[in-house]
Amino acid sequence: MWYHLFGWLSSLVFLFTWYGLLHQILQLSKAKKATGIASQSLSINQFSSSFFAFYANFIFGLSLADFNHYLVWTRLGALLLLLIILGKIWADRRSPISHFAFFGAAIAIVLGFVAMGFRPFPTLATFGTNGFMVIVALILVQGTVHQWLVIRREKTVGALSESMILSIIFKDITTLAFAMTMPFSVAWPLLFMNGASALSRGLLWLTMKKMAR
Repeated sequence: MWYHLFGWLSSLVFLFTWYGLLHQILQLSKAKKATGIASQSLSINQFSSSFFAFYANFIFGLSLADFNHYLVWTRLGALLLLLIILGKIWADRRSPISHFAFFGAAIAIVLGFVAMGFRPFPTLATFGTNGFMVIVALILVQGTVHQWLVIRREKTVGALSESMILSIIFKDITTLAFAMTMPFSVAWPLLFMNGASALSRGLLWLTMKKMAR
């Protein structure tokens, strides 16, 4: 009962993450019209690491013997929105890094759809609980820290969307609640990754608010 209750709750709140990502897309378009530069102060590292973290949740959910619809479909929506964001950054910068980030993400999504036809992957799921999610969490945190360093260096939040950062923080908190309804042996990767994400993005959000003042 609690599993499905918090599963539905986390899925509903995750819609705010979709909203935040959509807001970031609109912010890119708005900045492009206003200044001619769409992606000022945006860290490709941050968006790529966010993509990687959502992708890890996505693969983790479909690798389990019991297909986790709450994780898979919500994360897939976020992955597609992040792909649009990375595409807009690539179109704005045309740098080798932005090219690799966008097309690498596109290929990963295609491979994810292919993986659905061959699931489950019990070995992969076990690998995830044995440390892969820890690596993902560290990559995610360093990406957020890099975004923090970028806005501090440029002394402006630029096109970075506050709504997106807040929505992801709320997502992390509800995912933590959802994970607490699972056995710890299964849920600890989600607890570690989303806890680390909430703390690092909380620091980023506080810095954005301070700079706005």
